Amino acid sequence: MAYLIITNGLDQGQLFELPEGKHILGRDEKAEIHIDLGAVSRKHASFEVSATRTIIRDLASSNGTLVNDSPVSDSIELIDGDTIQIADLVLQFFASAEPKAAKAQTQNLNQFQSTATVETLKARSDLMKLLRAFFYDAGFHEVETPMLSADTVVDRYLHPISVDLASQNYWLQTSPEFAMKRLLSSGMDAIFQVCHAFRNEEAGQFHNLEFTMVEWYRTGDSTDQAMDFLGQLTMSMLGYDEFDKLSYQSAFQTILQIDPLSITEQELVEAIASLDFETPVDWRGLGKDDWLDLLLTEFVQPRLGLERPCILYNYPASQSALARLHPEDERVAERFELFVQGIELANGYHELLDAGELQKRNLKTNALRQLDDRPLLPSDSYLLSAMRHGLPDCCGVALGFDRLAMLALGKSSIDQVIPFPFDRA
Repeated sequence: MAYLIITNGLDQGQLFELPEGKHILGRDEKAEIHIDLGAVSRKHASFEVSATRTIIRDLASSNGTLVNDSPVSDSIELIDGDTIQIADLVLQFFASAEPKAAKAQTQNLNQFQSTATVETLKARSDLMKLLRAFFYDAGFHEVETPMLSADTVVDRYLHPISVDLASQNYWLQTSPEFAMKRLLSSGMDAIFQVCHAFRNEEAGQFHNLEFTMVEWYRTGDSTDQAMDFLGQLTMSMLGYDEFDKLSYQSAFQTILQIDPLSITEQELVEAIASLDFETPVDWRGLGKDDWLDLLLTEFVQPRLGLERPCILYNYPASQSALARLHPEDERVAERFELFVQGIELANGYHELLDAGELQKRNLKTNALRQLDDRPLLPSDSYLLSAMRHGLPDCCGVALGFDRLAMLALGKSSIDQVIPFPFDRA
C-alpha cells in the first residue's frame, strides 16, 4: 500500500492510505483525500494506484499541482519520497512505507532550535519597544482581549480554527477586531493591541498559522487621518522619509490601463486573456472580484511600495466587508492597505457602524461560504449588540508585525524573525 502524508501546516502528520484504485484529493467532502484548505480545489488531483505504480493527475485545479517543484501538466508517475505541493501545502508520497515510519519522517525532534538567530530576536524585541512607544506617545492605551471567543470575523476567505469546549464551539481569533470594537462601544477612544492571531492557511514565505498582529482603533479619525497615522508609523519603524497614497482605481489605470470600477465582466475577461501570465486553469469560472484580485496580485501589488511605502485606498465596495461606503462614490468603500516592497503589511477601514448592514453582509458572506463548501460562521455576535448600543465613528487598522520585522531587519522570510514557526511549534 502507498501513503500520502502532510508535512506542514495545521494538519502536519496527517496520513492518507492509498490502496489500489483511484483516489480524489480535494476540498469536496466526498473526496477520499479530503483537505479543507482554500488553495485546494473541490476536485484537485487524482491518484491512480496499482500494484506496481502510482500516477498523479491534476484535475484542472485552480492553483495547479507540483511534484518536486515541477508542474503536473497531464500526469506523472510518483516514486518513493516525491514531494507534492499545492500552493503552500506540502505532502510527501511513500510507495510502501508503514504508516508509523512515514509519519516519523515528518517530524525531526532534533530541530528544537529557533529559526531566528539570537541577534534577530533581540532586534525584534527592540522594534516592539519602538512600536509601543509610538502608540503611547500618540495617546493610545494598550488593551488585551480574548484569543478564544464564541465570536469570529465573518469573511469568505478567512479560515478560523474552531475549538470545541463543553459542547460549545469557540474560535481562535483571526483578529481582535470584534472585542476591540466592543471596548470602543463601552467608552474607550484610542486603543491598540499586540496579540497572536490564528488563520488556517498554509505556511509560506509570508505566512504562519499563528502570527503577531498589531491592531488599533481611534474614534473621530477621518480616513485621511487614519492613513496618515499609518504612514507615520511605517516611516518611524522602517526609516523612510515619505510615503505615497494611491487609489485602487488609479493603480489599475496606471499599471494595466483598465478602470476596475467601470469595466464590464466581459471586458475584464478579455483583458485577462490578453495578458502574458500563468492563469489558474478554471479562471473563467471565477467572478469579477476574484478576477480583480488576480490582477492585483500578479501585476499591481508587485509594483507598490518599491521606493517608499504606498497606501492603496478606496477599494471596491464588494471587497470591503467591514468598511463604510464612500459618501461621494458608493462604488468604493473607505478601505486602505499598506504595501512595502510589494508586500502587504496592513489593512485598514473607516469602520461600518450600521448593525443591520453588517448582519446583511454576514448572511451574504455565509451564503458564499456555503457555495465554497466552507463551514458557516456565527452571523450573530456580541459585536452586533455593541453596534446596536452605539459604536462611535472610528477608523481601525490591522498590521502584521512579523512581516514588518522581516522588512525592518532585511530578512526574506518571516521564519527568520520568529522563533518557532508552526512546523516547530
